[in-house]
Amino acid sequence: MDDKKLLKSEKIRLKNDKLRAKGKDPLKGWGKMVNTGLGGLNKASLVDTKDFAKDLQKDIAKENERKKL
Repeated sequence: MDDKKLLKSEKIRLKNDKLRAKGKDPLKGWGKMVNTGLGGLNKASLVDTKDFAKDLQKDIAKENERKKL
């Protein structure tokens, strides 16, 4: 069992090294996701939900641009 874990971690380490050599960050992740509010779609109007999601996406994009600088 320990040999399997060691092989898997070594394989992931080699993969991450290759990605870093290309200039990519393998541990970056996806970042923030937008809460669209579509869970209560039957109760909310679609226009309000779209505007909310659009504004939230703009705010997240602005925040990400600030972090890059």
